[in-house]
Amino acid sequence: CANAVMAQVLLVVLIPVITGEAAAKTDEDGNLDMSQMQVGGAMATVISALRYIIMLGLYGGFATVVYGCFTMEGPEEIWAGAEPPVSPALFSTIILTATFFSVYLLVAVCKTTQELAGNSDFLKKLSSLLTLAKFTVNFAPMLAILFIGARIRALQMDPKNGNPQRWAQQCFYLCTASLMVQTFMVVVMPFLINCQVKMGSVEGDVEFETESEGIKAVLTAARYLALVSMYAGFTAVVCSVFLIEHPKDPALTPPLSTAMLCTMCLSAQFFGVYLGLFICNTVKQYVQSSIVTKLMAIFEAGQKTVMFAPMLSILCWATRMRALQLAKAEDGTIPTTAGPPYWAQDCMYLATWSVLIQLTMAMIIPALSGEDIEMDENGCVKTPKNMNPILTMSFEAIRYASLLSMYGGSSAVVVSMFLMTPENIPPYSEGHGMVPPPPQVPIGPNAPEMKVPIPGF
Repeated sequence: CANAVMAQVLLVVLIPVITGEAAAKTDEDGNLDMSQMQVGGAMATVISALRYIIMLGLYGGFATVVYGCFTMEGPEEIWAGAEPPVSPALFSTIILTATFFSVYLLVAVCKTTQELAGNSDFLKKLSSLLTLAKFTVNFAPMLAILFIGARIRALQMDPKNGNPQRWAQQCFYLCTASLMVQTFMVVVMPFLINCQVKMGSVEGDVEFETESEGIKAVLTAARYLALVSMYAGFTAVVCSVFLIEHPKDPALTPPLSTAMLCTMCLSAQFFGVYLGLFICNTVKQYVQSSIVTKLMAIFEAGQKTVMFAPMLSILCWATRMRALQLAKAEDGTIPTTAGPPYWAQDCMYLATWSVLIQLTMAMIIPALSGEDIEMDENGCVKTPKNMNPILTMSFEAIRYASLLSMYGGSSAVVVSMFLMTPENIPPYSEGHGMVPPPPQVPIGPNAPEMKVPIPGF
């Protein structure tokens, strides 16, 4: 899968060199747009073949990984042949991933069919619906990362049978079902009843139009119920991470890891922006106000910034899992305080805070401007002409400095995965990070008062 994604990137980058064209164009899905290329004949056939071979590798790799999740066998000395079922976190992640890939696969199939067999009314309708469905599945990566994080938090306290609270596991399924319902409504409902689906006033929102006001009310209510359920489930999962306690003694509950803290911060930014857009769009349907319009512009300005959140969260968790692999003791146990090198944890915080600063800067400019907000071709906010030049330069300097910090911090985290050894990771190494660890909050009525010494602070 990783090599397939890299191959797609290289194919787009190298096309201008191979064909001699000024630039390779891609469609809105990032796929190479052959209809915009001047090259033909054998070269076009080779490029098309490479494109589909790469796509086949990507989807084939995904299907194989899912198959492996259900068929893998645990060590005999641990499970004695009685392997546990797939956990709710993993099962929900598989469903979210399958929904995500299915939508994009159908988009590619429709596009290929239109190129080879010509267009038709059915393909036009299906293609437009799938384009809208892409906005509904954009929540899947962040939800999956949060589920896996909650599961790893539970395993931190019980490495063999650790699972989040029962109600948290139900929230995994609630969020997953909510996303699937939204996708189903967008893609399937227009073929079952006489209705049309169109993109709402903001990205990620869809609206249903039908002649029957009763049907329209039912569809709108179902859509809002699904969205509210997803946000309620997401919030409950975040709370579960703070509320979970050690199964034997609440006083033994370890503090949250840096990866978990960064993931929750990035998740709050990601879902907070989309929640703000959802609320503003709902209010705008009933109240026409310039304040609501301004707020929508502010949240729209932050959309492109929070797109970094899923990949940064994955990077944090991959680094932590590498550290846990190296921290395994001779008796097979993993210390609860194990983690990446302290400087790598500082870089995780740096990248996370950089996203927050970028988000703040991107939203401040529309808030201070009195003009209508304009976006460039990349979806970023254009600096208003009526703003003070010094203030504008200051905001832009901060925004680009935070962008540089984000890339620098994430690059350092990647390097740490190759440099870490059992000797230079906690708890086997001495020292501390620049950011003090969060205090361990006592849980339960009988939990003793806990004091966490912070050397150097």
